[in-house]
Amino acid sequence: MKVFISWSGNRSHKVALVFREWLPSVIQDIVPYVSSEDIDKGARWSTDIAKELSDSTFGILCVTRDNMNAPWLMFEAGALSKTIEKAFVNPFLFDIKRSEIDGPILQFQSTISEKEDLKKLVATLNKSCGERGLNTERLNNTFEVWYPSLEKKLNELREAEPEAIDTTNLQETQTPRNQEILEEILELSRINQKLIRNPDGSLGSNLEEISQMVRMLMERIDRNNDPFSSRYIRKFHPMMFDEIMHMSLFSKDMLMGAQYTLSFFRHQIPWLYDVGVETINILRSKISIAKKRDALDHFKHLTDFAFETPMMREFYSGSKEWHYLSRRLPEMLIEVFEQCLKQ
Repeated sequence: MKVFISWSGNRSHKVALVFREWLPSVIQDIVPYVSSEDIDKGARWSTDIAKELSDSTFGILCVTRDNMNAPWLMFEAGALSKTIEKAFVNPFLFDIKRSEIDGPILQFQSTISEKEDLKKLVATLNKSCGERGLNTERLNNTFEVWYPSLEKKLNELREAEPEAIDTTNLQETQTPRNQEILEEILELSRINQKLIRNPDGSLGSNLEEISQMVRMLMERIDRNNDPFSSRYIRKFHPMMFDEIMHMSLFSKDMLMGAQYTLSFFRHQIPWLYDVGVETINILRSKISIAKKRDALDHFKHLTDFAFETPMMREFYSGSKEWHYLSRRLPEMLIEVFEQCLKQ
């Protein structure tokens, strides 16, 4: 029986991996699926996840304090509830009380990190296995044997230093950049007051100073309202970029989807945007196929090197969206570029 284990965030991911290892030890018929571990390298991950969601008989949502309203978790919870009975979608609440849960997750019967509640979860999983499940006595014995190992691993996660809560989806009311903008406005007001008090002074230099500060202020506001800043881009599901690029393969301009996708990362990963657009321009040009192939090979080598560096791994750690994007985005772009070369 396939069990889809959904996660979002670093701590939730660790909980998912604990269940992935533990569940088959208790009920051998269970085949757990955790997206970060069970997608074959090079596979189109959006299709793989969609297939697993539709094939799974049971879903476990690993809910922590910092991800209970995460868009990715909500997406997979909704997909699971549409394909299987709601009774077989179970949020596991790690270090969080039922009273603290709100939103769509409330519709599901949850499990907390206590022995008796986990035993009920295992019994429900066993029932879902049908004839391949264990009899009650054997299930109880197996659970008693394996529960201590689960308890130990969950306690180790609980005692570890708590992860910083991801606030990218929360409303930002007083970010550092907003504070800087307020300070800029205050400084402009002070300069204006000086100008009013001394109208015969160095008017030209004062006006130039004001003009320069206004330009800087407008640039700051533009950056703050940039729809592609990190707190906005995380609202987009990674599958969207995959579908956009594959849709464009059937249009007159096959590279349109790739160029559109790259624009979303112009400020987050500027080097990828630059080399990606350069590769697109070369592929659209009338130079030889050999030179186009050289440009594509250069793109491959650069992305392979960059996305495997510790700096990039630190960049996307703790975020499921960035984890997949960093793993899959270069592959998606290369697939489109390869298709373009074949035409």
